[in-house]
Amino acid sequence: MRKRVYTILFAGALASIGLTGCKKWDDHNAITDDSLTSTLFDKISTDTSLSRFAELLSKSGYDKLLASSKTYTVYAPDNAALAGLDAAIVNDTAKLNKFIGNHICNQAYLTSTTSATQRIAMVNGKYHNIFGTTIENVDIKRADLRAKNGVLQVINKMLPALNNSWETLSTNSAIPSAQKNYLLSLFMNVYDTSNAIQTGVNPTTGAPIYQAGTDSVMTNRFWRNVYNLNDESKQYTLFVLVDTAWNSETKKFSPYFTSVDSISTASIAQWHIVKDFAFEGVYTQADLPDTLLSKSNVKVPIDRSSIVQSITTSNGIVYIMNKMAVPLANKLQQFVIQGENYSGTSVDKRSNTYFRDRYDTLTKRDFRDVLVYGHGVSSFAINYRISDVPSMSYKAYWVALNDFQTASFTQKLAFGVPTSTALAYTTVSPNIYSEVYIGEVKVDSFKNTLNVYLVGAANTTAATNPLVCDYIRLEPYFK
Repeated sequence: MRKRVYTILFAGALASIGLTGCKKWDDHNAITDDSLTSTLFDKISTDTSLSRFAELLSKSGYDKLLASSKTYTVYAPDNAALAGLDAAIVNDTAKLNKFIGNHICNQAYLTSTTSATQRIAMVNGKYHNIFGTTIENVDIKRADLRAKNGVLQVINKMLPALNNSWETLSTNSAIPSAQKNYLLSLFMNVYDTSNAIQTGVNPTTGAPIYQAGTDSVMTNRFWRNVYNLNDESKQYTLFVLVDTAWNSETKKFSPYFTSVDSISTASIAQWHIVKDFAFEGVYTQADLPDTLLSKSNVKVPIDRSSIVQSITTSNGIVYIMNKMAVPLANKLQQFVIQGENYSGTSVDKRSNTYFRDRYDTLTKRDFRDVLVYGHGVSSFAINYRISDVPSMSYKAYWVALNDFQTASFTQKLAFGVPTSTALAYTTVSPNIYSEVYIGEVKVDSFKNTLNVYLVGAANTTAATNPLVCDYIRLEPYFK
C-alpha cells in the first residue's frame, strides 16, 4: 500500500514538472514581437513621423487595404517628404488614389534580398525599380519594418504617379505637334476575338458569330510593330523631333518612299523615320551612347547637344530633340535573299529541287544553297518576296555555285514579273565561289512587297537550264 502511495506521488511530481515545462515552452513560443500582431496600417498610424501619410491613407480608403490579410510592401513618405504635396492631388479623389497607390505594391519586398534591380508592380498599375535601399531614385530611410501583413519601408521623398511615355506623348503640351500628330494618326481597329462575346454559330460554315463591336480592338501601328509605350512593366527611351527637324527628315527621306501622291509618300517616309526613334530600356543623358541600334537594326546617331528637353515618365524617358539626322546609308539598307528560302516556283518541280550543304573555300564557312536540275521547263522561275523596298537603284549580286557539271549555263534576275528584261542573263561558270555582279536595277516606287525571280534559260535542255543560288544581294546605290 505504501509503495503505491509513493508511486502516485512520484507520478504527480512528474506531471507537475511536465506542466511547468510545457508552460515554459508555451511562453517561449508566445508572440512577443509587435510586428507579428500589428497590420501595416497599425504601424503607419502609430508612427508620428508618418502621420500625414496615415491621414491620406484614410482619406483615400487605402487604410482598409493595409488592414487586410493580404501581403503588401508600403513605401511610406515621411511627413517632411509630403510637405510639398500638391493640394490638387489631395482634393481630387482619383488623383489621390493614383498617388497613394503608387506607394503600395503586392507581396513583401525586403531590401536585404534585392541584390539586383527588380521592376515591381504597384497597386495603381504603375511599376517601380527597386535595388537595395532605393526605390527609383529615392532613399529608404528605415528599411524592412515588418508587420503581420507585409513590410513597411520609410522613404525620404514622394513617388509621384507620372504619366507613361505614350500618355506623355499624347497629353504633354511640351511635345512638338508634328511627330505627335503622326503617331496619333496610326490608330486602327484590328480583328481580335480574345475578348469577343459569342452570340451564335453560322449554320452554314460553323464559324462563331460575335456580338458587334466585341470582335475587334483599337490599337496603334506603333504599338504593334515597334514598342507599346503604354506598357508599364517595361521601360523605353523615346525621341521626338521638334517640328522643323521632323519636316526636314520627312523631306530628306520622301524621295525613297514615293507613292501614289505626295501625302502617301510623306506618310510612308514618316513611318520609316519614326519606327527607329524608340528603344527598349532607359538611357539617361549621362548614359546615352553616341549610337543606338533600333529594333529594325538601324544605327541611329545620338547627339546629346541636340537635346532640348527630357521628360521622365513612369516607364522611361522622352527626349525632345532639335536634330536627329539618320544617314541615308543607315536607313536604306541592303537586302540579302537566301536562295533556299523561296516562296514559290513557276511550276511544281519539287522532285528536281535539292537543298545542298556546301563549304565555301573562300570564306572557309559552310553554307546552304538551292539547286533545281533536270526540270525540263523553259524559263523555269523561283519566286522570292522582299518587304518595304525603298524607291531607288540597287546593285544586284549573287553567289551561284556550279559544281555539279563542267558546262556553263545562264540564269537571270527579274523584278516584278519573271518576264522582265531589265537585267540580262548571266553566265554561271563552273566552281565560282565568289560573289558575282549581275547589274543595276531601279525600283521606281516604294513597294510593300516586291517579287524577285531567279529565272532559268528559255529552253528545255536539262543540262543548259538549271538554277542554282546561295544568296542574292541587293545593295542600295546612292547616285
